[in-house]
Amino acid sequence: MDRARSAPKAPRALVLLYGGTFDPVHNGHLAMAEAAWRATGSDRLIFLPAGQSPFKAPDATAGVHRLAMLEAALASLPEAEIDPRELHRPGPSYTVDTLAAYREALGPEVALLWLLGADAAMTLHQWQGAEALPSLAHFLVVARPGAEAFAPVTPFWRALRACPVSAFRGAPAGGWAYLEAGAYPIASRAVRASLRAAPAGSGRPGHDLLPPAVSSYIQAHGLYGTFS
Repeated sequence: MDRARSAPKAPRALVLLYGGTFDPVHNGHLAMAEAAWRATGSDRLIFLPAGQSPFKAPDATAGVHRLAMLEAALASLPEAEIDPRELHRPGPSYTVDTLAAYREALGPEVALLWLLGADAAMTLHQWQGAEALPSLAHFLVVARPGAEAFAPVTPFWRALRACPVSAFRGAPAGGWAYLEAGAYPIASRAVRASLRAAPAGSGRPGHDLLPPAVSSYIQAHGLYGTFS
């Protein structure tokens, strides 16, 4: 008997990718990522701060600050990694480019899983290079407070196969799942608005939605109109 042929195959590696502007990173981002990581049993959890989001105003907080805040926040989530490649890429940050780079680097058999909120998922079919995304990764959609109930009715979502969150290792790409994992704090834009409306003191509105290290960084650097 050929031992090489009879040996059981090792489980396919599963890499969970979480992209966003993280302007600023808040407790909801961390809770969402940790819930997804635990639910899927992923081998790696990688945060990808965007350089310039094609969907958001070009006046985002400087990448050096967003990266520093993310590094501070993830001290409480030691299993997480940060990949700053999009911060160094000129022009808008397109998910299709990032996924293609990961696919080339990790090979055709690794399962890539892109994490996104239900609000972003509603527009995924409009993203740059959307037609290529199902061949590059799986997608995990997480409920977001205030967002409409997610309904996969567009041709993009119908082309993907629905699967349980525990089944992403079954193929390198092409599946999707919906994760109900509790309510998460409001969007970053609302956090920014709260910080600007009540700029002083970590106990003011907005700061309670942030990891303490991020709140301290914001105040130390006078971001979002705050002052220490």
